[in-house]
Amino acid sequence: MKTAARHPQLLDQQLALSAYLDVMLCDVAAPVQQAEAPAVNEAPPADVAVSVPAPPATPAADGVPEWAATRFQALLFEVAGLTLAVPLVKLKGVVPNEGGLTPMPGHSPLFLGLLTYQGMQSRVVDTARFILPQDHAAQLGDAEAERSAQLVMIDEGRWALACNSIGEVIELERDDVKWRSANGKRPWLAGTVIEKMCALLDVDALAGELESGMA
Repeated sequence: MKTAARHPQLLDQQLALSAYLDVMLCDVAAPVQQAEAPAVNEAPPADVAVSVPAPPATPAADGVPEWAATRFQALLFEVAGLTLAVPLVKLKGVVPNEGGLTPMPGHSPLFLGLLTYQGMQSRVVDTARFILPQDHAAQLGDAEAERSAQLVMIDEGRWALACNSIGEVIELERDDVKWRSANGKRPWLAGTVIEKMCALLDVDALAGELESGMA
């Protein structure tokens, strides 16, 4: 049966994304190896004060966004068979893509077009191509209409994240998320929702990356 056959494929996709996100969360720069200081045979003069440097400050809240300091809600949405989450406090709205998009000639394939939303021209992102590893994104094909059936509005409506469908709203505690390392390579990835095995987006960082990509 067709429905049953899809489940293993979707599970494989979720597991692949989970492994990919784990790499992104934990991918830190290699530590700089310091050369050994030469041995000093003579004792330092007794009247020389030796200053001991203070240990580096630990980031307050371990890189957890301010909106996650207390219990928060997030909206789940589906992109090319994968589940993502956006914190409600950073969500402007959700709209169906019923009227189509205005093309953006000359722009990256990551940008599907423009949408008129609350008096502004919102730029629509092919979320699947942005989120997925390159080898997975290369297999997406041209089903852009299906991947942009719903639009998740962020950054006060300046950006729209294209998705296949909208899911439920969930409530999360800070410990429900495996948070991204401060040195992770993907600033848009706030962390992974452990129970749902999905990516939680850092909307501010994502909007910044998208803005840079438009330049």
